[in-house]
Amino acid sequence: MPYHDVIGDMDRTRCAMRAEGRSPEELARRLVRMRCDAEEITRAGRSPEEVRRLEERTIEKYGNPLGRTADQLYATYGSWEEVGDAATRTSKAVDDGLGLEFHPCPREMPHAMSPRAA
Repeated sequence: MPYHDVIGDMDRTRCAMRAEGRSPEELARRLVRMRCDAEEITRAGRSPEEVRRLEERTIEKYGNPLGRTADQLYATYGSWEEVGDAATRTSKAVDDGLGLEFHPCPREMPHAMSPRAA
């Protein structure tokens, strides 16, 4: 549940940054940093041995104990919007098992909600 709280914070950050007119790259880099913070939260409840194994596997796979960097994700997806989507993606199977539902921020704000419309 704390992990989903962070994902919700990430989505609110994404919406706010879009409303401020921030670039997709700036937004994606911020979300990837927040995702790494979320990984720290999930590891807090694990034993030191579990954390060590997770970090070893992740370092071997990505070269970073907390997962892929924004640049690695960009190399995979080819767009900063997709990097942002990947950073905020959760596991549907886990969400369904816990009865959680996640509603992401829309890519574009409706004109009525745009800061310029005010």
